[in-house]
Amino acid sequence: MSLSIRSLGVAAMSIAFTVTLTGCAMVPDQPQTASLAKSPNEKAATTAAAPSIDAEYNVELPAVPLSPDLLYKLLVAETALQRGQYAVGLTQYYRLAQRTRDPRLAAKATRIAVFVRDQQSALQAARLWVEIDPANLAARQAISAAYIRNDEPDAALEHLEYVLAQESDDSERGFMLVASLLSREQDLQTALMVMERLVDSHQENYAAWHAYAHLALRASMFDKADAGIKRSLHLAPKNSSAIMLQTRIMQLKGDKDAALEYLDQQVRALPDETVLRLTYARQLVDSRDYEEAFAQYKIVIKQAPGDVDVLFALGLLALQLEQQDSAYDYLTQARETGQRVDDARFYLGQLEELRENRTAAMEHYSFVARGDNLVEARVRQAVIAAQLGDVDRARDYLHSLHVNAPAQRQRIFLVEGDLLRDAERHQEAMALYDHALGEMPENIPLLYARAMVAERLGLLDQTERDLVAIIALDADNVDALNALGYTLADRTDRYQEAYAYVKRALELRPNDNAILDSMGWVFYRLGKYNEAIKALRKSLEIRLDPEVAAHLGEVLWVNGEQEDAREIWKQALEISPGDKRLLTIMERFIKQ
Repeated sequence: MSLSIRSLGVAAMSIAFTVTLTGCAMVPDQPQTASLAKSPNEKAATTAAAPSIDAEYNVELPAVPLSPDLLYKLLVAETALQRGQYAVGLTQYYRLAQRTRDPRLAAKATRIAVFVRDQQSALQAARLWVEIDPANLAARQAISAAYIRNDEPDAALEHLEYVLAQESDDSERGFMLVASLLSREQDLQTALMVMERLVDSHQENYAAWHAYAHLALRASMFDKADAGIKRSLHLAPKNSSAIMLQTRIMQLKGDKDAALEYLDQQVRALPDETVLRLTYARQLVDSRDYEEAFAQYKIVIKQAPGDVDVLFALGLLALQLEQQDSAYDYLTQARETGQRVDDARFYLGQLEELRENRTAAMEHYSFVARGDNLVEARVRQAVIAAQLGDVDRARDYLHSLHVNAPAQRQRIFLVEGDLLRDAERHQEAMALYDHALGEMPENIPLLYARAMVAERLGLLDQTERDLVAIIALDADNVDALNALGYTLADRTDRYQEAYAYVKRALELRPNDNAILDSMGWVFYRLGKYNEAIKALRKSLEIRLDPEVAAHLGEVLWVNGEQEDAREIWKQALEISPGDKRLLTIMERFIKQ
C-alpha cells in the first residue's frame, strides 16, 4: 500500500519526525490545536511567531505520493530545526511547500521565517500560502504582517480588506481582529498608518473608528485615540465599549475627574447598561467614593442577581462603610454561591473580629484553605488565640503555614515575635529573631524588631548594633534613626550623638509626634528645658500620647512648673486611665 502526503497525518503517529504535517493554528478567540512541531526549538518558534496560523484549511489537501525522496527532505527539514539550523529548515519547508502545494507546509515555512525575523522569506512564504489557500484568514493575516514589515504597507491593505470582508456579518469583530493583528507590529506608527488608510475606506463605520482608537492607544498616541473614539461615538453614541474606551483615554491623558464625570453622565443616559454601571462603580472605588460606589453596586446586583463578584464587592464596601449587618448579608450570599468561598470566609472572619465575636471569627478563618488570604487567615487565628491567652496555640497556627516566599516568611516571623513580646516572653522572641536573621540576614524589619527586644532585655550593645546596621543599609531609615537617638539619650550619656540621629529623623519627617517626643527628651537630657517643653508640647498637640504626656510632665516639673505638670498628667489619665508610665512618673514626682 502506498502512502500519500494527504494520508500522512495518520501514518505519522508512528513516525516521530513526520508529525510536522499534522498542522497547527491559532486564530483570535479560537482554541489552539496540535503543534506543527515537537522539538523545543519549534515550541519556542510557536510562541514567538507573530501571525497566527489557522488549523482549518480551505482547499483539499494534495494527494502527493510519499516517496523516499520526499520523506528524506522532511527528515532533513525537521532535524535542522531541532538542531537550531533554521535557515536550512526554512529552505527545505518552503521548497517542499512549492513542490507539494500543501498549505500546511507553506504555513510552517511562514512561521519559521517570522521566528528568525527573515522578513523577505516570510513574505515569500506567505505569498505562497495565500496562493495555495487564498480563503485562509490566517494566511491573509500573515501576508499583511509580512508586507508591513517589508515596508510595503499599501500592499497589506488588499489582504486586510479580505479579512474584513469575511467578517461582514460582524464588522466590529473584523476591525478589532485587524487592529489586534497590527498591534503586534514593533513599528506601531507604520501599523497605525495602515489602519488610517483602512479607515479612510470605511469612514461611516463606527467599528472602524473604534478599532483605530484601540490601536492608537496601544501606540500611546492619545490625541489620535481620542479623536478616533469620539468619531466612533458620534456614529454609535450608545456603544458601551466605546464609552468605556473614551473613559480610559481620558484617564490616561490625566483627566481622571472629567473621566468619572463623563462616565456618570453616560450611566444616567443608559441606565440599563450593566457593564457600564459596573465600570462606573469600580472607578468610584478607585476614587475612594465608597458611598456612591456602594449605591451603584446595589443597582448592579439588581440587574445581575447572584453575581458573586458584585456580592463580594458589596460586602467589602459595606465593611469599609462600617455597615456591618449589610456586610454580613452580602458576604454570606457570596459564600452561598459556592464561588470565592475562601475569600468570603476570610472577610466574614474580619467582620466577626470587628464585632468582637472571636469564636465566630476563628471558625470562619479555619475554613480558609487556599488562596491569597490563607496566610493572613492563620495570622488572625494566631492573634486571636494570643488575645485569649494561649500563645503556644497561637504559635502552632503560624507554624502550620509552609511558605517559601521571603515576604511571607518575614511576615510570619514578625507576627510571632510580636506575640512573644506582648506576652513578655522576650528571651524567646530574641531567639526567634536570631533564627530569622540567620535565614534572612540584613532584613531591616527583623533587625528593628530584634533591636527593640534587645532594648527591653537591657542588651544595649545589641540594640545599637542592629540599629546602626539598619542605617548602614538605609541611611534615611527614620524609625532606626529615631530609635537609636532616643535610646542613646534615655539609656546613656551620649547626648550629642543622640541629638544628631534625632535631628536627622526630624528633618526627614518633621511632624511626627514620636520623633518630636524623642527630640524633646534629647533636649531635656542636654538641660535645654525650654526647647524640650516646646518640642513635647508640639508632639502632644499632634497626638495625645500618654508617654509624651509623662515626658512633658517630668520636664515641666523639673523646670519648676509643677501645676502645669499635674494638669498635663491629669488630662492624659482621663484619656488613658491606668497607664503604667503615667502612674509611675506621677508617683515618683508627686510624692517627693
